[in-house]
Parts: sequence; structure tokens; C-alpha cells
Amino acid sequence: MDMDINQLRLLVVLERERNLSKAAQKLFMSQSAASHILSKLRNRFNNPLFIKTKSGMEPTPLVHALLPDLQKGLNSIDMAFEKMRPFNPKLDAKTFYIGAIDYFEFYALPKLGKRLESSAPNVRIAIDILSENMQMERVEQGHIDLILGVDELQVMPRYYNRYHWISDSYVGIVSKTTKIAKKLNVKAFVATPQIHLPFINSGADPIDRWLHQQHQARQISMIVQSFAVGGMVTAQTSNLMCVPLKIAQELEQMLPIKIVELPANMPKLSLSMFTHQLYDSQDSIQWLIKEIRACT
Repeated sequence: MDMDINQLRLLVVLERERNLSKAAQKLFMSQSAASHILSKLRNRFNNPLFIKTKSGMEPTPLVHALLPDLQKGLNSIDMAFEKMRPFNPKLDAKTFYIGAIDYFEFYALPKLGKRLESSAPNVRIAIDILSENMQMERVEQGHIDLILGVDELQVMPRYYNRYHWISDSYVGIVSKTTKIAKKLNVKAFVATPQIHLPFINSGADPIDRWLHQQHQARQISMIVQSFAVGGMVTAQTSNLMCVPLKIAQELEQMLPIKIVELPANMPKLSLSMFTHQLYDSQDSIQWLIKEIRACT
């Protein structure tokens, strides 16, 4: 049955107002237009729909039967159109779900939180630390808005968009009491026990790939899940930990550690944001990308 949404909306409003003139005003139309629509609906349903009584226009049993589903359907349509409304970070309440690695959570999240305090007071950020496969599955379902990943390690389908975020150099951190050269060559580097933070679940790592190309391997004495924990362990042991420079500078302010240079030609870390093309065009997603880019 071909029917305009506003025709059905008249039934809902008229049932509430019980007066055609008032219903027309609520829908921003003239009384004659509302009367014309009601007449068309009566013909289509072959039912009077509303009967004039002393207390106003009373709905027929057919309208009573239709109203619950009509109201539910119209609410869903209204919600769908509401989502198309331009995102206003100063006013809108929204939770963004970000699939992230520890670099983002440790380094950028405090900066992002500070930015949002004034520019987007009703926005919440939820970090999802899951396996890469689970993160991508949740992106496909629309449950994660954006993934932060390592460029050379994160394999993404072609229907994802990539936005470069940050590049960083690797350095080493050691306890302040550890006697070690300020700049390590490859021999000293692979001979020093190390704490390792994997970026992805497979354990693939840019530094290990670089060493493999030179037929070398380092000694991993401990694997951790965060830079904070790795830094605390490093500060109390003789281990070396390879971390991006920006992370090392943050840890150096918090812990009794020092920064040492790693062998020449060590690869850099490159991180990007990945979004699904189905959701990427939303104002809110583009706003989030812009905000994260500012946290460098």
C-alpha cells in the first residue's frame, strides 16, 4: 500500500489531540490539508478511522489496533533521521568506541581527554583492547568506530579507509642504575635481556623483523601488556625495553629510568586510524579522526 509517512503521522497525532485543527497545527499544516489526508486514509482503509463525539474525535477499533505498530515504526524512522543530523560535539551526547593499542591509550588518551573536557563535554570515549580479529568483527557490526593500528603489521581489507596518525622513532629505556652504553650497536643490543610489549596478538614486531633480516634475534626475558608495567619492571631490573620515543619521554618523567640510543637503521613506528567505509562518512567519525590527529 503506497502511503506517505506524514499521512500515518496524522493518525498518531489526531489520536492524541482528538481535534483535527490542533493535530494540523502540531504537524505544521492547514486544517484543510489535514482534512484531505484523513479523507484519503478513510478511503484506503475503508474505515471512518475517527468519529466526531462530544468529547472530540474518537478513534475506531481499527485505529486502536494500528497505533502501537505505527508509533513504533514512526519512532524508528525519527531515530534514523536523527542520526543523519550533523554532529554537534558541544551539545550531543555520544560514546565513541576505539579499538586501540597501548601506545594510543598511554600517550594520546590523556591529551584527548583534556581536549574533550571543554570542546565536547557530553562525549565519552571507550577503549576496546581486543585481538585484531575481534576488533574488525566489531567494526563490521558498527560496534567499534575506529581502530588504531601499526601500519606494517595491520592487514586491512580494501573497504577500510586509512588515516595516518603518527610516526615515532624507537629508543631503549633502562634503569638509571644500569651500566650500559648511551648508544648500542647491534651486538650489544641482542646481548641485552629485554622486556617486550607486542603490538598485535601474533607477536609480529617491526624490530624483530628488522633483526631477522640481519640474521639476528634478541633475548626476550619478559612479555608485558602495557608500557606502564614494562617501564616499572625496567626501572627495577637490568633489562632493556624498546619503546617509541614519545612513550620513553613520558615514562622518563614518571620513573627512575634513562633513554639510550638503539642501533642505526632501526625501523620507525608508523600508526594509522582505520575506519569502515560504511560508517566513515558520518560527521561524528570525521570529527573523532580530527580530534585524534590533534593528539600528537
